[in-house]
Amino acid sequence: MTAFLIASQVIVFMHIAFGELTGAMLLWSGKELLFLSADRIKWLKMSLWAAFGSVMLAWIAGGSYYLFLYPQVKTVINTGPETWGHLIFTESKEHIFFFLPVMIFVAAVFAQKRGHSLLGNVRLKRNFTLFVILTALLVFAIAFMGYMITWSARTALWVNSGL
Repeated sequence: MTAFLIASQVIVFMHIAFGELTGAMLLWSGKELLFLSADRIKWLKMSLWAAFGSVMLAWIAGGSYYLFLYPQVKTVINTGPETWGHLIFTESKEHIFFFLPVMIFVAAVFAQKRGHSLLGNVRLKRNFTLFVILTALLVFAIAFMGYMITWSARTALWVNSGL
């Protein structure tokens, strides 16, 4: 039991840390886009590639947790009063989690290949900025969903403890 708790906490910490780093890198990318100039394009590219690298690490940690440890947590949640934690948030998170790395990869490739075209095209820059900010909001929405899943599990443990 102790090894399970240690492993789950380490993997969850890694998942959260890389996920939050992804969000921070996307916000940095949004800042670079707001103040975009020819010499800042390199920072835009670096921040988007850093976001992609960190989302992939979060993906690996989260996927490992989901495959090997979450089945036990799901059982706990389903014995508690807040089963919606799994029904709504885990199911939503699963779907967003699949296309989020693709969105970040597309943004990074676009900035790498066509970043200079953002300088002369106001509409393209605005749309790309909105895409990056929307992607950041999805990252933070996933963080909120993870919190709600944890809330459901902790509530179930508390209710089932008899206290």
